[in-house]
Amino acid sequence: MIEAEMKRVVSATCELSGAKGILHYRRGYPTLDNHEKETLFVAELAKDIPGVEVVQESPQVMGGEDFSYYLQQVKGTFFFTGAEIKGREESYPHHHPKFDIDERGLLIAAKVLGRATLTYMQEHSKSEKVVEL
Repeated sequence: MIEAEMKRVVSATCELSGAKGILHYRRGYPTLDNHEKETLFVAELAKDIPGVEVVQESPQVMGGEDFSYYLQQVKGTFFFTGAEIKGREESYPHHHPKFDIDERGLLIAAKVLGRATLTYMQEHSKSEKVVEL
């Protein structure tokens, strides 16, 4: 929609002024849209994972994320792990030379993903096998 509107503005502006214009529009990653059911599923089970302190909805951000392509193909959810180093005065974004995390957050994230996988499989399979994390 934005691309079409920008083309319309450029075209109309050129027409009004007798100019010629070319708009080069670069597309980035598609928006990352979590699926509601899967997001609620992960959020609820994450509350019971040891080490998870808070489960909350993240504000929308304008970052680029290739996970958006996966979510166009299958239902799922993208979540932040909360691995920021506590007490640090300044945070740095991914790919910055000073970027760092509290690596314990990776273990917690792995437990959330593992629990989500096993719970989903138990709820959607005919097998009665139960595996505890």
